Amino acid sequence: MTSWPSPPAELPALERSVHVWAVGIDDASIDFNRAREVISLDERERAERFIFERDRRRYLVAHGALHAILSRYLKIDPATLRFDIGSNGKPKLPSAHTPSGVDFNLSHSNKMALLAVTHGREVGVDVEYVQENFEFQQVAERFFTAREVAAMRSLPSPLQRQAFYKCWTSKEAFLKAKGTGLSGKLDEVEISLTTEQRVRIQARVPGWSLAELAPGDGYEGALVVEGPLMPVHCYLWKPQITDFESSRVHLF
Repeated sequence: MTSWPSPPAELPALERSVHVWAVGIDDASIDFNRAREVISLDERERAERFIFERDRRRYLVAHGALHAILSRYLKIDPATLRFDIGSNGKPKLPSAHTPSGVDFNLSHSNKMALLAVTHGREVGVDVEYVQENFEFQQVAERFFTAREVAAMRSLPSPLQRQAFYKCWTSKEAFLKAKGTGLSGKLDEVEISLTTEQRVRIQARVPGWSLAELAPGDGYEGALVVEGPLMPVHCYLWKPQITDFESSRVHLF
């Protein structure tokens, strides 16, 4: 899992920062039946569409955590939280919560979910599990620019897979922040190698900022926010009953 710290009792002001929460969606201490109780009917119906129980559980835990974390910012009962679906399927808070200025984005892969939360700006986050047997070259040829492919191939062979996943998560985070989905233009990023022999991804997209995330061994992540990049605070989410003492459903 991640080495990110637990959150402080008082979180930094959301108006001047971005918060990214890591959730271990295979955490045996999380009761996914309680997660099912707190999420919306639409989310429960989506969960039931999964063929495998493992995938159903992971979805329930990720979305239960989504309700739990956002309720902390909105100061509401997590079980009352509902979402609207924007263009290209990007979830957003309903108009009743628009005055809060809270914007969020959720991503999950394998055993981990990442939730990005900020204020007054669009945000996108992506996490990917690095599969060692995945033939990434063909995907890169299809979705990356010629310059990106050339830069990836110029790296030492052991680093090319890392470069692919860093590039992919960055592009996904851009598309999710913009709400364009895979139908949108895949913004070009720059792939380079640091003196420490680590792949670095940078982007110069007007009006948007990219930050690499280090969610844990075996995972790559990226964050994109509208406007200039503010301090990014990363936390590990763990269920706390005391977070929901005023709720009718005591989740986790």
